[in-house]
Amino acid sequence: MKNKDQVLSDLGLIFFLVLTFVTIVFTAQDSSNYILNLVMLNITFLVIIITYFTNITLGLVTNGIVIFAYISYTIFLTLGFGEPVEAKTYFWIVALPLFTYVVSLMTGGSLALQKKMKELEEENVSLSTVDPVTGLRNLRTFVSDAKIFIGMATRGQIHLSLMMIKFRHYKEIKRILGEDRLPLFIRQISEAVVRSLRVEDTVYLMEKDDITFGVFLISDSAGSQIVENRIRDQMKSEEFFTITAPYDVEIDLKIGIFHCDTCEKGVTVSPLEFIEKARKEMEYDVG
Repeated sequence: MKNKDQVLSDLGLIFFLVLTFVTIVFTAQDSSNYILNLVMLNITFLVIIITYFTNITLGLVTNGIVIFAYISYTIFLTLGFGEPVEAKTYFWIVALPLFTYVVSLMTGGSLALQKKMKELEEENVSLSTVDPVTGLRNLRTFVSDAKIFIGMATRGQIHLSLMMIKFRHYKEIKRILGEDRLPLFIRQISEAVVRSLRVEDTVYLMEKDDITFGVFLISDSAGSQIVENRIRDQMKSEEFFTITAPYDVEIDLKIGIFHCDTCEKGVTVSPLEFIEKARKEMEYDVG
């Protein structure tokens, strides 16, 4: 398929060069209709541009309009002024559709390549396990890791808690900063959260539209509370003004922690249920 597209694209380029040469020669030799041919030549290249940047359907529709206008003009000259209809009169009627078809062959390979690249980009995003802006693991990785952590907690090897972190008024902050400064803001927030954690804690970017972090804490309820206080203190001391200037944006956190007591009793909890319970705990944080 790839070779076929490439061959058709190369053939289209060759035919285009040949047609262009023939058209220029025809225009130069027909001195009696020089102005008409010059106008038609310019219109032809306009149709070529339309076909190249859109598709063959729109190109053919444009062809139909131009050819209709050209035929109408020819009939007007014949009936009104007695101009004879010669073989060369049909040149543009044939040349215009040929140019459209040839250009569509040229662009076919490029369009196929662009489509393939888009498919690969979408596949890459769907399979990605790391957020490109923050470098943090995403929800896909969380679900995979959660099974391991929950299994360890169920066997009594560790105490396990899940902390969910959101930012109040994040949508308003997003509108204030705009698309240019938002990635820098998200990156600095992520770094601040990571600095507040211990080595054994694992942080994930659970949601990006309404930025939400998930943190697996290898600790009991008391240890999780200490981590929460550390994160809140870090956010208060963090300097965001270099990014948010001239606005002094206040970072107000909304945190919920679910400690898996049932895991320690040997009851398995699914990763999604873990997230749901932590989100529910977050609702009690009214600020």
